[in-house]
Amino acid sequence: MVTVRQYDAVSPVIGVMLMVVVTIIIAATVSVFSTGIVSGASAAPGAQFQYVGVLTGQPDGLGEIGLVFENKGGEAVAMADIQLHLKTTLPGGDEVSISYTDTPSSVLRGVTAPGETRLSDAFTYRMKKIGVADAVNTATLVSNSRINAGERFVIHADRYIRDDSSNYGRVEYVTERGLAGTPYSRGEFEVSSRTTFTLIDKNTGAVISSGTLVGSVL
Repeated sequence: MVTVRQYDAVSPVIGVMLMVVVTIIIAATVSVFSTGIVSGASAAPGAQFQYVGVLTGQPDGLGEIGLVFENKGGEAVAMADIQLHLKTTLPGGDEVSISYTDTPSSVLRGVTAPGETRLSDAFTYRMKKIGVADAVNTATLVSNSRINAGERFVIHADRYIRDDSSNYGRVEYVTERGLAGTPYSRGEFEVSSRTTFTLIDKNTGAVISSGTLVGSVL
C-alpha cells in the first residue's frame, strides 16, 4: 500500500504577504507625494488685519481719502499682494475690487463739488503705508510697501461724499483697467455696517480679513 503525503501549500501565504507589502509601498509613495504638494503650495499670510476707519480729507477740496486698515499681529504683508473687495447691501448693489496696481481714477481728479472731497493729485499710489511719503525711492520702496504688525495703511478712495442727512458719508472707488478713463468697475459705498469689505491675498485667493465698514472718521 502506497502512502501519499500531503503538504500544505505556501504559495497563497507568500502571495498575501506580497500584496500587503505592495500596498504599504503604494501608500507610503502617495503620502510622500501628497506631502510634497502641500509643502510646495503657497500658504495664506498669517496676519490679522482690522478695519480702523475712513480718511475724509478737507471738505470741499482735495486731500487724502480712503479706508484705513491695521495689521494687528502676525507676519508682514506686501500691499501688492492685497486686493480689497467692497459690496453694499443698499439698493443698487454696488460692488468693486481694488488692487495695489489699480491707480487712482483719472475721471474723478480735479475740480470738486460742494459736500465732497476728491483724492489729491499728490497721491499717485492706490495704497500707502500711514506715516510715509507717497513717493518713495528705490532704497525705501520694499520696506514702505510691506505692512508689519502694528502698522496701518490706507487704500485710497477716489471721492468722499458727505451726507448731512445722516451720520455716514460715502466713499467712491473707480477701477480703471485698460484704457484710462474707462471704468472697469465703479461704486459708492456707505461707511457703515451697510457695506461689507473683504481683504484677499492675491497669491492664494485666501481671505485675510472681512467685516463691515464700522469705524472712526480719522
